[in-house]
Amino acid sequence: MYYSYNDFLGDLKELRAKIEEKISVPDAIVCIARGGMVMSHMLALAWNLRAVYTLNAISYSDCNVQSSLIIENMPHIRGEYQKILVVDEIVDSGKSLEVIMQKFRSAHPEKSFYSAVIFQKPTAKVYADFYLKHAVEWIDFFWEVDMLEKKS
Repeated sequence: MYYSYNDFLGDLKELRAKIEEKISVPDAIVCIARGGMVMSHMLALAWNLRAVYTLNAISYSDCNVQSSLIIENMPHIRGEYQKILVVDEIVDSGKSLEVIMQKFRSAHPEKSFYSAVIFQKPTAKVYADFYLKHAVEWIDFFWEVDMLEKKS
């Protein structure tokens, strides 16, 4: 299924409203690269946040099959930030999100960490704190396909 920019924009506005309703505006955003990059950028602009962190969680091979989980560049969250939103585009198996949230909560037990995604697979072992839609098929996000050269 192709997920367009227009669908994304509408969904991100809806997700933003859900987050604001429950926790107000977070103090910082952690982007799970690469899927959460567009989301974190746009949410940071909407909330006028400069505290945007990035980490790498690599769990897919080129064949769209889950492989071993590699997490790199875990950020150290500065002391004044208490409500931190971790964003990604989808929770698939839930393995990445579970490990990342555990690492943050262990490293910073005094802070509140929340997770937000647009798509949640109903079969995942964990659910994001905020999500909009259940994913029932493979999703081709616009940022994954629109900039690729089309071959004739």
